[in-house]
Amino acid sequence: MICSVRAELTKILRRKVVLLTAAVALVFAIGATALVVAAAEPAASLGPGADRTLSVEALPAAGGGTQVFRDAVSFVGFFVLVVFVGWTAVEFSRGTMRTMLLRQPRRIPLLAGKVAALLGFAAATLACVELVSWFTALVLAPGSGIDTSAWTSLAALRAGVVDYGAALVWVAGYALLGTALAVVLRSVTVALAVGIAWFGPFEHILQNNWAGAARYFPGLSLEAFAAGGTSEVGVGHALVVVTLVVVVAVLVACTSFVRRDVTA
Repeated sequence: MICSVRAELTKILRRKVVLLTAAVALVFAIGATALVVAAAEPAASLGPGADRTLSVEALPAAGGGTQVFRDAVSFVGFFVLVVFVGWTAVEFSRGTMRTMLLRQPRRIPLLAGKVAALLGFAAATLACVELVSWFTALVLAPGSGIDTSAWTSLAALRAGVVDYGAALVWVAGYALLGTALAVVLRSVTVALAVGIAWFGPFEHILQNNWAGAARYFPGLSLEAFAAGGTSEVGVGHALVVVTLVVVVAVLVACTSFVRRDVTA
């Protein structure tokens, strides 16, 4: 597995990939943070269904600065899904997975190493996004009349760690589901079509026609978890649903990867 991690990091840490990732992360952190701060409204004006909208009264709290980061990150689930689906499925499409298996015939350690390397890179990127987002919010908040004096306290640091952990769990959920789809379907186009259709319109159409859908479907549960819980689904319930679905998806993907021939 260690060799698989090193090999994957060699691909990920290429100059072009790192620079592109840094540019995208910087633009996203600044832009999304600005939008979240600008969208904050007084609590009295927030109606039902506004679970994912920060109130002006909540922002001056110690965790307000990193809560902005957590809210901003919660809107890029599709992007995380697309990246992990594409990065994994393309290995089958191009035939490089077969070549890697000739060098590393133990399939589960190979797949685990690839995913671990990607998640490690995602975790580092996420930490950088949180720092840039916090600094951006610190600069923009006074212009909206938000007091940021509590954002530099020890309580703020603890809140930042909690928000980072929650964002990392959320990213890992989408990453593992995307990887599982890619391994089972082995086609970038098909895996993306299924993933985007399921986590996008399909689940939300079900939610519009069945109030209990948010309690059982992974995409809706991930959204509820990222939002810190909603009026329909608590954080704990959302985490349990996501964990169960991810475990099943990983088991199915591992079984498929071990038992099916890689011929391309």
